[in-house]
Amino acid sequence: YQRRVRVKKEAEGWGFLKRDEKGLKREYVNVQHDLFEPPYTSQGKVKSLFSPSEVSYITHELIKRVKMNEVPDFFPRSKSGVLSSDSMILALERVEMVECWPLHCNAEERSVAWKMGPLKRSFCDYVEHYFGSNVSLYFAWLTNYIMWLVIPGVAGFAVFVYHYLHPDINVDNSLVSPIYTFFIVIWGVLFVKSWDRKCSSLVCDWGINAVKWRREVRSGYTGRKRVSPVTGMPERYFPTQDRLFRYTVSACVTLFMLILAFSIMVISLNLQGYIHKFSYSKNYLLYPSISWLCDEGQYFDPTGKGPMPFILLYIPVILHVVIIQVLNKIYQIVAINLTNWENHRSPTQHENALYVKRFFFEAFDCYIALFYLAFVENDIVLLRRELVSLYTVDSIRRLATETIIPHITRKATRAIASKENGANCSERIDKDYDKDGYEQFDDYLEMIIQIGYVTLFAGAFPLAAPLSIICNVLELYSDIFKLTYITRRPAVHRITDIGVWSLLVKGIVLMSVFTNLYIFCFTSEQLMTYAPSLFEVIPLEAEEALKSGSDHIHVIADGAGMAVATTMMSLEHLVLFLVAVIWITVPETTPSVEDELARREYVKFLETHGKSAVGGISLMSVDSLSVMKETSELEESASVVNTASDDHEE
Repeated sequence: YQRRVRVKKEAEGWGFLKRDEKGLKREYVNVQHDLFEPPYTSQGKVKSLFSPSEVSYITHELIKRVKMNEVPDFFPRSKSGVLSSDSMILALERVEMVECWPLHCNAEERSVAWKMGPLKRSFCDYVEHYFGSNVSLYFAWLTNYIMWLVIPGVAGFAVFVYHYLHPDINVDNSLVSPIYTFFIVIWGVLFVKSWDRKCSSLVCDWGINAVKWRREVRSGYTGRKRVSPVTGMPERYFPTQDRLFRYTVSACVTLFMLILAFSIMVISLNLQGYIHKFSYSKNYLLYPSISWLCDEGQYFDPTGKGPMPFILLYIPVILHVVIIQVLNKIYQIVAINLTNWENHRSPTQHENALYVKRFFFEAFDCYIALFYLAFVENDIVLLRRELVSLYTVDSIRRLATETIIPHITRKATRAIASKENGANCSERIDKDYDKDGYEQFDDYLEMIIQIGYVTLFAGAFPLAAPLSIICNVLELYSDIFKLTYITRRPAVHRITDIGVWSLLVKGIVLMSVFTNLYIFCFTSEQLMTYAPSLFEVIPLEAEEALKSGSDHIHVIADGAGMAVATTMMSLEHLVLFLVAVIWITVPETTPSVEDELARREYVKFLETHGKSAVGGISLMSVDSLSVMKETSELEESASVVNTASDDHEE
């Protein structure tokens, strides 16, 4: 009973939205508890006003409020650098004395999302209800991505059928591929804007945007002791210039790892026959001691004339993917240590720094060979071959590690899950302790890399979009299964968007404008198909044609260089103009969300000041309500100092 009372009292400070007796959502007020309709059913089948994720979040916040000066001295503070104002649980986590994570509810309640299926409309709502918005927004984003892939999937399959029915036409000289490429670029912009609108609608419906954010310090944050200029309490302070030095060291270490990854890429391209004695980079990237293995009749002959071509032909690609995974694992450890050493203050800053490091390194591993073939060798045939190989092998890897293996482990977890209902708390903790923590980075990264395959090289591989739909549906089911049965239940974070991942998607979509235009004008013969007078065709000798995958190359005709450059720049400006128009004209929130937010501010203002203070407020604009909101927030912030000591005492 006391825990329920404490949860209800604490919930008022976090702006949870609940439906009142009229069915309208408003901020929860403890003294008006009986006016709210409880929508949730707890483990005991008794209606509860708060969802499992909300209870987990409030409980964790209450635990973090216990300060070191309120508990016995567990260890010498002088040696551990712990301040009296530090959170006890965060201080103990810093010195690795404890681990803190929420336990799953009973097996029946935690498996509802898996039994429901991720393609149902209520799926994301239940995931938010049980796991919180940090998990539900990932599944909402992935579901939205799959739905938006349907149209380009159909278009990509149609382009593939068109090329199949016309054997003399391929991605190099197709009249249809540029149209599909242009469509993909515009589709990418619309997809980004659609997610912004959907995300704002979801967080509005879940009430996440009403949260009053508090300044949070990461458990591993260190620094010299000082008096906070904001609160007047002791705090840690780490100078910016010291962090800039650590940024420089991190950049140097990352650069060294990127050089190592580039060297492995060069070896892989030599083994696959993409770098040969006719290549533009033969003087500094060709290694004859390795490249002879892919000569005609040798083990890795790309033409299939070597021994066991259906097996040995794919060995270099498989080795490349395996080595990439090993390098990613090594850099993951390096990036974690570097980010910890950079000493970011807040958990959000720490996660963003770690995610950006890992993304750029792993994206470099995945894309560097494709960029080399597209922009150095200017060979779309080899680009398509490498893209298909990497996409296929990576999809098989994901299918094996995230679908087949979890399916096998599911049978083993069924017996365990059936016993958890009768297990006491200590037994459940022991079972959860042996499980791995939920790592959301890999789930996001795989999808962002895939978006790059679909958009950056759209004209080279139109089948990427339809194949991605199949892979992503399997990914969706395997992720929710992993989250339900394989890993620990993740801590709840009430976030309002997917953070840095949204910026990375926008960056890839913007970059696709330039990559696809370059492929259209120079790498392929697509522009030559539309304007043949601007180019000349030079036939290749038999040996060089065998290496490059084509019997000729195209070069800009004498005196046509300015025309080709003008054509590319004109198309670039036109596409960027259309992107800017879409970006500016399509708002990030829907009118219904704006109306709902305005209504909530109106209700909140009435509760704070009373009806007599507003008079004709129903005729006021949303901007007027925003002014009222700022006034109300200023009054509330003025009362924080008076209530801080009471909260600390409690």
